[in-house]
Amino acid sequence: MNQGIISRRYASALWMYAQKNGQEDRVYVEVKRLCRGFSKYEALKRVLSNRMVPQEDKIEVITLVAGENVSHVFSNFIRLLFANKREKFLRIICLSFETIYLKENKILSANLVTAVPVEKDMERRFIQSLEKRTGYSIWLTTQVNPKIAGGYVIMVDTYRLDASVVTKLKRIEKSLLETAINF
Repeated sequence: MNQGIISRRYASALWMYAQKNGQEDRVYVEVKRLCRGFSKYEALKRVLSNRMVPQEDKIEVITLVAGENVSHVFSNFIRLLFANKREKFLRIICLSFETIYLKENKILSANLVTAVPVEKDMERRFIQSLEKRTGYSIWLTTQVNPKIAGGYVIMVDTYRLDASVVTKLKRIEKSLLETAINF
């Protein structure tokens, strides 16, 4: 069985277990912390794959990364993973759980890139516009990238709208070059 199928099944099981116990939001926060931990601490992957590190120590490290007082749902789930020797799938399970949580709660993550910092009022208008178009709640993150020269680039799920000055200038340049070649 491939790791994607295994990871999705475990993530779905965690979602159902969290729902049954009314702990979806809490488990989501714990999973998100752990997922960030995998990105932030390269040593975490090495600890999990090291056969010399006792299982209880690995569980303790995971619990510490996920938060000081993790829920019994999360704690039981981690123990289940280790009992079934599936700890190597933990990072992908976390990512799959995040996806399930966002989908079930009708939430989309969006990223807004602008050349200068965006005022809160403009950020709020972007969120309202996206929520109206998608029917989902929007979690917006913003980035400043002076290289786009102006305008914005918005990414929602797999959709990307590039309304940056740099892209518009490139389109104009391409159009002019095509016109010159055909002239």
